[in-house]
Amino acid sequence: MRLKLAPQDATSTTREVQEDTEKRTLCTMEQLVQGKWTMGAEKDKPPYIPTPGERQQKTCRGFDPSARWQDWEWTPEDHSRCDFLNSDIDSNLFCSLVRNKTIVIQGDSISFDHFLSLTHLLGVPVAPPARVPKDPLRVSKICNGTSMLIGKKDFHLQQVGRIINEFHPDVMILNQGAHYVSDEQLIQHLNSTVIPHIANWQDECVLEKKDCHFVWRSTVPGHPYCTQFTKPAESVEEMETIIATSPQYNWDKLKGQNELVMDLLSRSSLTAFNMLDGYPINILRPDLHGPKHNDCLHTCLPRDNIYSFITLHLLRLWSE
Repeated sequence: MRLKLAPQDATSTTREVQEDTEKRTLCTMEQLVQGKWTMGAEKDKPPYIPTPGERQQKTCRGFDPSARWQDWEWTPEDHSRCDFLNSDIDSNLFCSLVRNKTIVIQGDSISFDHFLSLTHLLGVPVAPPARVPKDPLRVSKICNGTSMLIGKKDFHLQQVGRIINEFHPDVMILNQGAHYVSDEQLIQHLNSTVIPHIANWQDECVLEKKDCHFVWRSTVPGHPYCTQFTKPAESVEEMETIIATSPQYNWDKLKGQNELVMDLLSRSSLTAFNMLDGYPINILRPDLHGPKHNDCLHTCLPRDNIYSFITLHLLRLWSE
């Protein structure tokens, strides 16, 4: 699969990097989550400007839409041997992979930011309504109207069946997020509601000869004392220690619940599932929160696009 060619005035170094990228195999998800944050190249402008009135997103501290842009990029340890596009979305590539498909991103407020990020990177942000409901549903037609991207805020995944029935998606990306419930409540709800809906949807996809994919995104806890950080951390263990010794909002329990959900899905009746494992990646970003000093959970736009990049990576893996 070939990527977009560099502009004719691009340096020979850029062309060499692209040619090298085309020769490498795609990183597996196991390879992708093993890595570190490295500073990327400086660019003429930010990847996008958050839309005024997008109440869900938090604009990054000191963001200047007219200034040159430089940001941290996730770099897998095996980046010399495998390929992961970590700094931009090639909309032509993305659209070639989702033609006539519908992607649903449903779950907590971080999931909604994932949706917003992807609409911006694809160049099709949807202006928010004058009054934003608590559980907004946003529909964005992408790829010249051939495909749809659905963003649904649904903290406890109570409306999975409704969204499936209404939009008949090809890809479902779900997460319950940091809205903590006990392990027992979580298991009971997944077993009685979410998994049966997904299993029925997978069966329908088989009958309709659709290539459907279910993705569960792991939950990243907030970062105590986040305003003290100005760059990414280097140690998952260090971040976990800070979270464990300064427990807030049950953030210290989320790692265990990620593992619980992974085990539950593995033993379920589902034909298949994929893990978008943001935990080992964004737990290293205590610096990525918005301007409000009391919000160390939500990350900020336009800097937090890692879930959008991983979404494109999953699409590329599925196409192989």
